[in-house]
Amino acid sequence: MKTFKDLWIKEPTMVIAVIETVIALAVAFGLQISATQIGAILAVLTAVGGLAIRSQVSSVAAMKQLKGEISE
Repeated sequence: MKTFKDLWIKEPTMVIAVIETVIALAVAFGLQISATQIGAILAVLTAVGGLAIRSQVSSVAAMKQLKGEISE
């Protein structure tokens, strides 16, 4: 069974989607948090997720530079 860390490393987008879904379900079933709090939680998740996702991709220009196709 994969650990949370394994999932976060391989599938950060999926982890964020699951967390957001759990929050939405909790609110739908009566968790008392304000819209501002929900917005703040989602903003943090988006920022952290964006960093995690960015660490797993490379820009086209960077790849071309590594291959020697373009110079700085």
